Amino acid sequence: MSSKTMYSRKISSKEANNDFIFILKNKLSFFPPLGEVFELKSEKFSCNVQVESYPCTCRGPDLPHEHYFIKWEGLEQGDKLEIRRNSSKTNEYLLKIVSQEMYP
Repeated sequence: MSSKTMYSRKISSKEANNDFIFILKNKLSFFPPLGEVFELKSEKFSCNVQVESYPCTCRGPDLPHEHYFIKWEGLEQGDKLEIRRNSSKTNEYLLKIVSQEMYP
């Protein structure tokens, strides 16, 4: 599936432990602009969220940059998730989480 219609990733331990979904910088354009509220719906519930950022120097103090994320609780390390735009509603995205136990 095209990256223009879906964002997918496997959840890391850092994401699971800190209740967030990491957003790759090159995939930011898939989502509404930084700080703009949108609805993210899973099978169990929906929540108004936004893409946020925090400053980081993980590449060293001479290469400061930002990391991007969406706050989301209940993720487990190894979960695979897919986020798709809802084609019939503006600013609504659909989240599907597939437990890691379903993947060998």
